[in-house]
Amino acid sequence: MVSERLLPLRDLLPDERTAPGPIPDNLLALLERWDDWVHSVEAALDVSRPDGDDRRWRPAHATGFHAPTTHHPTMYCAGANFRDHVVEMGATPPDPAKEHPFHFLMPSASLTGHQTYVARPKGMHRLDWEAELAVVIGSRADRVPVEQALDHVAGYTVANDLSCRDDVAMKTPLFGINWLLQKGWRGLKPLGPAVVPARFVPAPDNLDIRLSVNGQVRQDSNTSQMIFSVAEQIAALSQLAPLHPGDVLMTGTPAGTAAAHQGRYLQPGDRVVAEITGVGRLLSTISGT
Repeated sequence: MVSERLLPLRDLLPDERTAPGPIPDNLLALLERWDDWVHSVEAALDVSRPDGDDRRWRPAHATGFHAPTTHHPTMYCAGANFRDHVVEMGATPPDPAKEHPFHFLMPSASLTGHQTYVARPKGMHRLDWEAELAVVIGSRADRVPVEQALDHVAGYTVANDLSCRDDVAMKTPLFGINWLLQKGWRGLKPLGPAVVPARFVPAPDNLDIRLSVNGQVRQDSNTSQMIFSVAEQIAALSQLAPLHPGDVLMTGTPAGTAAAHQGRYLQPGDRVVAEITGVGRLLSTISGT
C-alpha cells in the first residue's frame, strides 16, 4: 500500500526470480523471511519505469481490508500507559523505575480491519475510542533485555481500542473492571490499514497520534507520552512468556477519550479516524446492532 493506492504482491513481484520465494498467502509465512520480503518490495517500488507505471494499482477506498495480522494472534493490551491520559483520569503517573507495565489480553475475534463497520454492542451505550500504536512481533522474543527488544519487531500499525464504559463492564462486583465485557466484543479492535516495516519507523516512541470523530479532533498527542516505551513493554512481557511472530502489542492511548469531551460517546453513523504519523490512517464507521 502506497498512499491511498494498493498493489497486490503478485503484481509487484510477478517474476519469482526477483522475490525471496513463492508469494505467500498469509502474514505468518511473510514473517518467516520478513527482511528479505521488505527488501524485495522496496527494490521493486524503486525501479523506474520509462513507459510509465502500468502496474494494476487499486484505490484503497474501493478495497476491503482485513486486520493485518496472522491467524488468531495473541493480543497484549497496555493499560494506563500515557502520562497525559493518567493525569486526565485524575491519577498520578507511576514511576517506571519502580513499577511494571500493566497488560491484559484480548481475543483475536475482536479484530477487524480498516474501512469496516463496527457494531456498537447490544445493550451498551457508552462506546469510547482509544487511538493506539500497535506493534507486530516478527521473531520469537523470550526473556529479552530492553536493549534488544526492538530487534523482534516486524512492524507497526494503527489500532483503535474501542471500549464500552457502561457500568455493567466498569463496576463488576468482586473483580472490578470486566476487561472482556468492556473491550472484547467482536469488531471492537479495528487494526490497520497495513503493517509498516520497523525499518521505516525508527523512533516508535516519538510519533504524533491523533483521533477524530466526524472530523472533530478528540485526541492529539505523541507516543513520547508513554510511561513504558515499546521496548520496555516487549522486554517485560517476554519475561512472563515468549512472544511469537504475529503477536500484537497495543501500547496504550493518550488523553482525550470521551470523559474529556463531556461524555460524548460514539453513536451509530459516526466516522472515527485514528492516525499515526508515518504509520497510517485507520477509518472505522460505527453502526447499530
